[in-house]
Amino acid sequence: MITINNHLVFSFLLVVRNEEDHIEKLLESILNQDFPRKKYEVIVVDGDSTDQTPQLIETIQQRYPNRIRFLSNPRRTLATGWNLGIYHSRGEYVIRVDGHSQIPKNFLSSTYQVTRKVPEASCVGGIVETVGTGFWGEVNAYVYSHPFGVGNSKFRTTKGDWEGYVDTVPYAAYKREVFEEVGYFDEHLKRNEDLEMHARIRNSGGSFFLSTAIRSTYYVRNTLSAFVKKSFGDGKWTMMANKRGTGVLRWRHLIPFAVVLLSAVLGIASFFSPVALTIFLVLIGAYLSLLVFSSWGITRQRGWKAFAPCMLSFLLLHFSRGFGSASSFMSKHYWRNERVHEQRYDKKITNIAR
Repeated sequence: MITINNHLVFSFLLVVRNEEDHIEKLLESILNQDFPRKKYEVIVVDGDSTDQTPQLIETIQQRYPNRIRFLSNPRRTLATGWNLGIYHSRGEYVIRVDGHSQIPKNFLSSTYQVTRKVPEASCVGGIVETVGTGFWGEVNAYVYSHPFGVGNSKFRTTKGDWEGYVDTVPYAAYKREVFEEVGYFDEHLKRNEDLEMHARIRNSGGSFFLSTAIRSTYYVRNTLSAFVKKSFGDGKWTMMANKRGTGVLRWRHLIPFAVVLLSAVLGIASFFSPVALTIFLVLIGAYLSLLVFSSWGITRQRGWKAFAPCMLSFLLLHFSRGFGSASSFMSKHYWRNERVHEQRYDKKITNIAR
């Protein structure tokens, strides 16, 4: 039994656009937590969805009167949506969860226990189980949960019990004062706004604590085309986020870009230099060896028919992210975006509630 003082603990923010496949189940799980209902609020921010998402939210509002506040985000970007939610929130901690996810019944109670264990942490979060449906969904989920695919992202790759300080956490519970200290999310960024925000928190002395006691589920894209499109966008907007503030990039973000850049340089140089050709072939061999070794595990889940597709998914993940990172340098947005890391972010945002 959780005993809590008479105040609002959590503001649960859900920023969505065209999430009709997941929104109803996710809201049901949020509204039926094993946590005192009066101790958390639920705020949904919709970015002008063109599917049935708004209608589904309104239906759930009728099913759960006075439990959901529904805000509109005409600018559609995630950063603006989060800022709208934060502006209207009242909790001690602000939690942001992706509309492409799912949480268990004990998500809030587990988060509460961790916040009390490490009250000094700026943000606390847990691990994410990546799930896909259909053949390509399951292949992509395997790739998104493997260190060869996502590097040292402990929240994606940790399997056993573990907790400790890390460089970032997903679906974080932020202390409210964090936003007073470092500002709101940067609305110039269409994606990966959390990377830039987390860099600001780290550079101001803040910390992130991860515990496997907090668990959630992320639904990966179930087609190769959607998977590649997301990976390309992640690569592009990671570099955009780094242009906006220092300390954004970690080595796992840079490796795909380095692979693409090195491949291009060595590929061209190999026509003119036997040494460059030798180095290029050795690196190709090393990459293929890692590709085979990393894809081997999926045969125990999906059989040999998934082995070659898994290699392809790894390859597309790495190179789409790398090309996405390279494409950022050809974008006018990259060269227009000045650094704002040392400045207090302007909190003036458009607020339209309904």
